Amino acid sequence: MTGVVKRVTFADGFFRILEVMVLTTDLPWSQPMITVTGPVGTVSEGQVYRFVGYLTTNRRYGAQMVARFSEAVAN
Repeated sequence: MTGVVKRVTFADGFFRILEVMVLTTDLPWSQPMITVTGPVGTVSEGQVYRFVGYLTTNRRYGAQMVARFSEAVAN
């Protein structure tokens, strides 16, 4: 999935919770925004990133993507 990081909701070490505007995805996701969690390291709001991972449903927070890999995409 590629998307624009709109907001870093939580950060602790390399772990992040991000609000991401979806640009492209192979995942079964049709919403314009998605919550991305995982060890994605330092990210910049407004930057485009490629995330590799899977969809899950958190009991408390609902559907989200768990990222296992991320990288900045050149603009």
